[in-house]
Amino acid sequence: MKRIKLFAVAFFYLCYATSLLAISEESIKAAFLERFTMFIQWPKPIDSYTICVYDDDSFAQTLQKSYSARLFNNRPLKVIPLKVGTPSEEMLKCHILYFRGSKPHQNEALLNTLRKNNVLMISDDDDDAKRGAMIGFYLQNNTFRFVINQRNLENANLNVSYKLLNFATVIEPTGGSK
Repeated sequence: MKRIKLFAVAFFYLCYATSLLAISEESIKAAFLERFTMFIQWPKPIDSYTICVYDDDSFAQTLQKSYSARLFNNRPLKVIPLKVGTPSEEMLKCHILYFRGSKPHQNEALLNTLRKNNVLMISDDDDDAKRGAMIGFYLQNNTFRFVINQRNLENANLNVSYKLLNFATVIEPTGGSK
């Protein structure tokens, strides 16, 4: 069991420190999304993950292609591409909402609804984690890093493992999100 834990940590670190020169940005982010699900617990068990990709068709296609023939954290994966202006009811079908460019965080009512429905919000911008997202990516020395807003996770009743927190920069929110 100790060997499995050591392998998991080593594998996560390997993904964490991957150079952009070796693998595409979308592939790295797809791997991160899967790793995040290994260390975040939803209030209810998940039989099949639904990942909604907001306003980024290229990344939605990469996710779909990457996990069409294999499982996502040992479970089937459904990818739903969302467009700007998609009704919030569609977003409530998501376990994970990934966004970049267009910012759902600009709508406080939508954020509160997503939190109440335990949607994990991940952004391509580390500053978004201060304003409503739970996890934000950033690039440092050709390496992807991520920040976690633990309070936003707690407000959504999502439990994050200390193992994931050890790899992240943990930040506090700056807006009025409760």
